[in-house]
Amino acid sequence: MTDVLFCSDVFAARHGERLRALSPQLDLVTLDGDEPVPDADIERITLAFFSHDTWPERAANFFGVAMRAEKLRWLHTMSAGVDSPIFTTFTDRGVRLTTSSGSSAAPIARTAMMYLLALSRDLPRMVRAQDRAEWDWHQWSEIGGRSIAIVGWGPIGQEVARLADAFGMRPTIVRRRAIGDEPFPVRPLADLETVAREHDVIVIALPLTPETEGIVSSDVLDAIGPDGYFVNVGRGELVDQPGLTSALVDGRLGGAGIDVTTPEPLPSDDPLWSAPNLIITPHNSGSTEQTGRRADEAFVENFERWVAGDDLVNEVTP
Repeated sequence: MTDVLFCSDVFAARHGERLRALSPQLDLVTLDGDEPVPDADIERITLAFFSHDTWPERAANFFGVAMRAEKLRWLHTMSAGVDSPIFTTFTDRGVRLTTSSGSSAAPIARTAMMYLLALSRDLPRMVRAQDRAEWDWHQWSEIGGRSIAIVGWGPIGQEVARLADAFGMRPTIVRRRAIGDEPFPVRPLADLETVAREHDVIVIALPLTPETEGIVSSDVLDAIGPDGYFVNVGRGELVDQPGLTSALVDGRLGGAGIDVTTPEPLPSDDPLWSAPNLIITPHNSGSTEQTGRRADEAFVENFERWVAGDDLVNEVTP
């Protein structure tokens, strides 16, 4: 059967010829701006690539088409996480699902380190002083020598650990169980509260699953302590968000940097916005042009495997 790939106009312009060189019979159906895709074309679609350039403005249009493509056999997404219910609708239909895991690891890990550098230097205070044209001298802390527990050992967690080590921090890996090839000490995920009590910094880089939802409880946050820092670049649902707000407001937690919240976007009247010693970014820590290019390459490499009949990389098990 001749494959018909549904993709964005941007991706088709960049990589269409490469794909046809791999599979001369390949046909493309493209999402052109906000134009509707004809029903006759939707009926022909067998493959789909949700590329970085469609997020967030054209995501709804893309998935609206993909969900109507009854012949769809394989969907590749530019994201690493697939906890959104939209992906379940495809796997429930028997559509194969693959991710671009690792493509955003570098910028997300660097964002985590940005939080730690900013919190240790009280960057928000300096920015406010600059807005007032006020010379507000103060002493700040160093992150070198501090212990850091990285919770989750996927590509993001691994890159956070590498950078933390380069900054002179003392990393500990927190995962379900040790495999034996880890470059730093390993502690079990079940001991998270104890780990939080024994480390200066906790970085969450876990996927959201039924087992990990709410894993960062108020008790875990309190265990970090008034001199410790908390970073979340996983998912907002991993954390007791009211507990995080309370810990920051009451001074039971030294500071936090988060790229994810519950819900998203975070409502303007949510008390988390006004919590002290907090840096919030709008779930964009991995949103760079280079991330999009790496995700494109991940799909092209997987497409080459598809054509050859080889196993796909980063395939999600339903």
